[in-house]
Amino acid sequence: MRSAGVLRTLDKAVDVMSRLALWVSGLLILAMAFVITYGVAMRYFFHRPSSVAMELMKILMVPGLVLGVSFVEREKRHLKVDFISRKFPEKVQIVLFEIIVPLAALFVGYVLVWKSGVAAAYSYSIHETSYCSWAEPLWPVKMTIPVGYGLLCVILLAKLCKGAALLIRGGAVESVKAEPPKGQE
Repeated sequence: MRSAGVLRTLDKAVDVMSRLALWVSGLLILAMAFVITYGVAMRYFFHRPSSVAMELMKILMVPGLVLGVSFVEREKRHLKVDFISRKFPEKVQIVLFEIIVPLAALFVGYVLVWKSGVAAAYSYSIHETSYCSWAEPLWPVKMTIPVGYGLLCVILLAKLCKGAALLIRGGAVESVKAEPPKGQE
């Protein structure tokens, strides 16, 4: 069962990457909160609005949100409307939630990685900058989009492999049902 060990190692690597992306996302959102607080304080307490605060907030928002998506998918913490599908037979649920949904999401994720990667490369090639007074380069922010969605595609691919194995082995429906978030069982 050497392949099982390899799959476990890959699964652990994907888990580490998604957790790292979550931490980076959290730090970016925390930094965004400080930047917003700074902007509000400058505007209302010192009557000196900061143009930098608004630009920094926009710069931090995109990677802060995109990098966290992969962890949400990995931990199955996304919204799942299953009031109709839970009435389906077990095999149908496995095919629906572990094969069809990841395949559809993989297609969308692939297109997002492809198109955002092209946009980031173009931004880098023309040295695109923002229109604000300090004209920061935009390609680093744009590059986080294909990186974040690329990680999501890796996680979806792993989910698809697990779903195929579950279908072949005849897995239990509990693996398909929405689990409560960890710590809230």
